[in-house]
Amino acid sequence: MIAYVEGRVSKVYDDSLVVVTAAGIGFQICVPATVLREYRSIGTEIFLNTYMQVREDGMFLYGFAEDNELEMFKALIGVSGVGPKVAIALLSALSPEDIAVAILSSDIKTLSSAQGVGKKVAEKIILFLKDKVEGFTVGFSEEDSLETGANRGNRDVVMEAAQALNALGYSMTEAMKAVNSVNADEDVTAEELIKLALRKI
Repeated sequence: MIAYVEGRVSKVYDDSLVVVTAAGIGFQICVPATVLREYRSIGTEIFLNTYMQVREDGMFLYGFAEDNELEMFKALIGVSGVGPKVAIALLSALSPEDIAVAILSSDIKTLSSAQGVGKKVAEKIILFLKDKVEGFTVGFSEEDSLETGANRGNRDVVMEAAQALNALGYSMTEAMKAVNSVNADEDVTAEELIKLALRKI
């Protein structure tokens, strides 16, 4: 098992990099678009956490700049019918935290925004991972996802504000993140909370 690869970028492809180590070994590693954007220059030093997949048609390496990206990748490919290509597409479009929030809030629209991820795949990811991704979020769980700091306990107001933002065209993931970022008084109204949340988007 190859846990990580450290070296210099020697080639850049549409979906992968070739990294040459100090020992002179070149590894072709499939990476998310986020990694490609950051390490496009030949000769750039790079450290990637890797996952090696062994199949009948060969061995494949997938690389990630952050530990949580690798962990989310492993969680995603653990879902039946979700392969590395779909997982890489999701991590190219969304951060691990945003993927987790989308799963916890059943936000099919956000998950489906990744290339090649259809509604059925998004629904399956939500179904299988909803109880397994809270560790990727900061102060977020399914139970309190729509409660903001000083406004805990007033779920109706917070739910109304989030749904209003969603109706304005924001995804539920964006709406919840905005609402959660507001420090509101306990007696805040939905209208006031909406206005405060819009400043965070």
